[in-house]
Amino acid sequence: MNKREKLDELINVNEENALELVAANKKVAFQNDEKGKHVAELIVANEENALALVAANKLIAAQNELIRKREVELIIANKELAFQAELIIANKELAFQYEEKAKRADELFIMNNELKQLLQLNADKDRFISILGHDLRSPFNVLLGLSELLIENIRKYDIGEIENQVNLINKTAQNTYILLEDLLMWVRAESGKIPFEPQKLKFTNICHDVIENLELNAKIKNITINHSAMEEINIFADIDMLKMVLRNLISNAIKFTNNGGQIDISAEQTDSTITISVLDNGIGIEPESLTKIFDISQFHTTTGTAEEKGTGLGLLLCKEFVEKHGGKIWVDSEFGKGSEFKFTLPISAEQPD
Repeated sequence: MNKREKLDELINVNEENALELVAANKKVAFQNDEKGKHVAELIVANEENALALVAANKLIAAQNELIRKREVELIIANKELAFQAELIIANKELAFQYEEKAKRADELFIMNNELKQLLQLNADKDRFISILGHDLRSPFNVLLGLSELLIENIRKYDIGEIENQVNLINKTAQNTYILLEDLLMWVRAESGKIPFEPQKLKFTNICHDVIENLELNAKIKNITINHSAMEEINIFADIDMLKMVLRNLISNAIKFTNNGGQIDISAEQTDSTITISVLDNGIGIEPESLTKIFDISQFHTTTGTAEEKGTGLGLLLCKEFVEKHGGKIWVDSEFGKGSEFKFTLPISAEQPD
């Protein structure tokens, strides 16, 4: 083969190689172009992702800011709540202190009233004892005076005068003894030394016993005592106190009833109490004296229709004993026409407080 042929063959080979190289370059170029497009797409996608990420970060930042603001608001709200709680506690404490002070004020008010009552009661008792002292001195002066006259004139007086003087001394001594008995009874009642033993009693039997003991006094003045009560009435009371109350009320009725007068004793029963009445047609009680007879601070005595002397303590004891049973006592009277004393007592078997 000659050089020309070799050259042509080489040229052909080069052309083929060149064509293959061009084809390969085109292929590489195409691939590179595809890659470029893909890169571009990736760049676009990355840009979009970056923008989305920025937006997301901005949203998160905004949410975080809102959360921070909410946290601040909650902190402020919690502080306000804590302050309000402190105010509530403080108000409760102030309310408690006010309530305690109000209670203390009420206690002091009650104590002050009780103290006033005690002071008034002591003053009343002092006045009462002062009056009693006068009433005790008066009969003793009579006793001393009569006895001294009798001693000085024992040989001068005839038997009739001596008998008259002795009767006066005896009557004065009896009145003084009654006064001392009532006084001792009142002192024992005030000191709580009189036993209180209520029991179930038949009222009619008690009333008969008391009337029987006072029958002689009534006969002396020709006074009729009537008693009307249902036989089956039972009463829950201390027998000694009940007899003392009845005895005082009936004795007073005899004392302030004129000769030939009448006394009516009755008892009426309700569901839980019995009301006992002692009615007379005697001289009655003056209106200004009605408010005094059960008041220790208004203590006074009155002379009976036959100049009987009273101690003034009897009605005070009646009030004391009736109230001890949980009852009450009162009087209705018209001056010149008579009086009616009434008191209530329980009929149940339960002791009153």
